[in-house]
Amino acid sequence: MSIGGMTGSAGRSESGQTQSKTKTALPREVRLRRMFPRVICTGLLSWLLLGVYRGVILDPQTTFQGVLASIPTGLAASYYDLILIASVTATTLILLFLAKASRLASWAIVFLFYFLVAVSLVWGFANIDLVKMLGEPFTFQWLVYGDFLQNADAKNAMGDAVKARDAAILCGSVILVLVLGWAAARLCLGLGVVGRRTLLVALLLCVGGALIGTGKYVRAAALPASKIENPIVYFVRSAWLSSTPVAFAMSAGANDPDVASVGERPAETSSFKAPTPNPIKNVLIFMMESVPSKYIETFGGQYPVTPNIKSYAADSIRFDNIYAHAPSTHYSIFSLLTSMYNDISFYGMTAKYPYLPLDSISNTLSKHNFRTGFFWSADSRFQRVDEFLLNKGLGVIQDFRGQKCATPTFKLSSEQWKNMDYNSDLCTARSIIDWMNADSDKPFFGIMFTAMTHYPYITDSPMFSKMAPSSQNQAMVHYTDDEKFNAYLNALKVGDTALGEILESLKQSGKLDSTLVVILGDHGEAFGEHGDYVHATALYDENVHIPLIMVNKHLFRGEVAHPVGGIIDIAPTIMDVLGLPLPDQWQGRSLFSEQRPNKTFFFNPWAGSLLGYRENDRKVIFNATTGKVEEFDLKADPGEKTNLFSDDASDRTALLQPIAGWVQSQKRRIANLVADNAKDAGHCTATSLEIDAAGTDYQGPPQFEVFVDGKRLAEIAVQGKPSTASTAEARVAELKDAAIAAQSFRVDLSGTPNPRAIEIRYVNDMWAGDGLPGDRNLFIRSVKVNGQLVPTGKLRVDERSHGFTDDSGTAMYTDGSLWVSGPFIEGCM
Repeated sequence: MSIGGMTGSAGRSESGQTQSKTKTALPREVRLRRMFPRVICTGLLSWLLLGVYRGVILDPQTTFQGVLASIPTGLAASYYDLILIASVTATTLILLFLAKASRLASWAIVFLFYFLVAVSLVWGFANIDLVKMLGEPFTFQWLVYGDFLQNADAKNAMGDAVKARDAAILCGSVILVLVLGWAAARLCLGLGVVGRRTLLVALLLCVGGALIGTGKYVRAAALPASKIENPIVYFVRSAWLSSTPVAFAMSAGANDPDVASVGERPAETSSFKAPTPNPIKNVLIFMMESVPSKYIETFGGQYPVTPNIKSYAADSIRFDNIYAHAPSTHYSIFSLLTSMYNDISFYGMTAKYPYLPLDSISNTLSKHNFRTGFFWSADSRFQRVDEFLLNKGLGVIQDFRGQKCATPTFKLSSEQWKNMDYNSDLCTARSIIDWMNADSDKPFFGIMFTAMTHYPYITDSPMFSKMAPSSQNQAMVHYTDDEKFNAYLNALKVGDTALGEILESLKQSGKLDSTLVVILGDHGEAFGEHGDYVHATALYDENVHIPLIMVNKHLFRGEVAHPVGGIIDIAPTIMDVLGLPLPDQWQGRSLFSEQRPNKTFFFNPWAGSLLGYRENDRKVIFNATTGKVEEFDLKADPGEKTNLFSDDASDRTALLQPIAGWVQSQKRRIANLVADNAKDAGHCTATSLEIDAAGTDYQGPPQFEVFVDGKRLAEIAVQGKPSTASTAEARVAELKDAAIAAQSFRVDLSGTPNPRAIEIRYVNDMWAGDGLPGDRNLFIRSVKVNGQLVPTGKLRVDERSHGFTDDSGTAMYTDGSLWVSGPFIEGCM
């Protein structure tokens, strides 16, 4: 009995263990049977959605019908998306099988799969705008070289790109994929064992066929990698497989002698010898938008579009190896005025640091009693150039908004592209001519910047049919069958005509012989030479090689000079001609310097991360995104057709060492300038308010009160000019005349060190009445906080009936307030 009892007990135990194992095995099989279809169906639907995104990238659409039409192309081109999703799905299935014994591990693997799918879908959706903005998917190099999203403009651009509607579409589509994946898996589970296996085999065959088909399509269509590669793989590969951080990782000295500032290098001598006495009293810079040297006739241009430049060739010196340091307008404006390289990054110095204290040629010459002015056919608010130009010693800053033109403004601005409107260059020429002729006693330093050669080159614009009377021969001319290029050449001829009118005016006023005229392009413009168009797409010579011509018959006799230089060298060359010393902060050298290295640098952060330099006849371009190096001999190969660099035969380190020194040195230089400015003890403390005011006196002077954040700080009476005007026109003229003698009034702000708003309240308007003499008006020429000009964009009058603000200041005709909005100190609030 005992033995039998023991035997019976053991039998029951063994049976129980068997049943227990069976019960454990069944949940595992059920878990796998449920999880596998969910993973497979979700992965398949994720690929289909990525195919929709890919279609929008390849064929941008704004309508639902357009998106639907682009789906077939997107799916056919989604080879790399399919590889990623198939890899993630297959890996998940393998891990689930290996971890089937653990419920927790299985659910963790599934959760990770759903997380990766969500990341892929979100990144794929964001890639639509990233490719549109950057020209390629986001890369590690944008983080390293581009300071991506570290400035307000980039953040705002991304904010505009991902609007509430887009966020809703993204969230809805991700949720839809997850829900449909779960629902499809449920349907699959209801098919029975044979049905499930048949369906899964069919799905695997479809995926295999899709891999083969999409791969063949991608190879046959030869689509650009930037538009078809999966953005996650693109980013990971850019981080791990490219030798991209070389410019930061390579050893470089503390300060690169090639780009050292005037205060850091030994004194230099110049080959330029001006006649005695020096005939140069005035300086005019004529900067042409998007004009490379190759389209100027004296540089070998094949089209007769610059006859005025050509007519002064005998009285000029031509520099034939000069470069823009970046193919972008605001970068060139910064370098022209400050004789410094920009920070080597995605943002421009005007946009990021408009108020950084820097020595400019304009404030340097203003200290030498020069009148100074900046006249632009375009919108100076672009990339905060208007704010950058403040406090640079410019007496007049005028863009298209302050000009009175016989032709209408060309409208290009939209919600997406702001500050793109501009006027005819002939209109701007008239403005600077009037300014140059306004005061004959003081020398002048003036800059005129054209705009009409900016894309899209004003095709179909009335500017060509309604020119000033002296330019009625400027109707569209047929130079080439390429419509855009033909429009560009016509626009360039208008700019040349504007220059001709300015030079003729100087000749008529007797000032041409005493004026140094400097003609240059701000950067180049491509028309397919290397497969790219416009300017911010590459660093080939059509993008960055610019003309530089200096005109004065007493100094030059048609010489051609060959030093390699850039825009940073133009201000030092002007100072050399004038016989004036250079500020210590400047990095440029005179093109007549006998110690200058025959080298200059350039970069392009918008089409990948491109860095380069020219030294003598050698030009090097390094693509920090891909690691590609290009080396050209410009003497033997001016079209840059043959890349001489070979990984086997070339010394990569030696070629890139100058770039490493420049990038590292310039990063430190800008960082130190910014840090030194931030260390300023009063950086975020407003101590003084300065108001330059004038007015007309009628039975007493005009008065205004100053309120800071609602607190009344001062009441000021302005010594006005007696008013005798009896008509509207006379009253305006009277106020303009009074404005010339504006007085400066200071208000202590120590009680409100960081104000948010300032109100200048005009309190005692008086008027004799219609047809009667006498009117009391107020004019505010400028407002300064801590000595820094407040831009007009931060000024607002209560209503236009009370007054208005333009480039000259704010005129107030009735009692009301001029509101000045903060922050008044950059970076402080």
